[in-house]
Amino acid sequence: MEQNQIKNNEVLAAITLAMHEYQGYTMHVSESGVLTLGNADTEWNSKLRTQRQQPEHKF
Repeated sequence: MEQNQIKNNEVLAAITLAMHEYQGYTMHVSESGVLTLGNADTEWNSKLRTQRQQPEHKF
């Protein structure tokens, strides 16, 4: 009987947490919804940070 009560409490806790998140109480930052597209230099596309030699184009 006690094992069944523990499982019921876990299910109720999961449902409560899901409802809490669904209502939006866990959002820390509100997003503007605006996408900014551009070709900005970052560490992800930096030519100085590449770890392999670029192939030579022979045309």
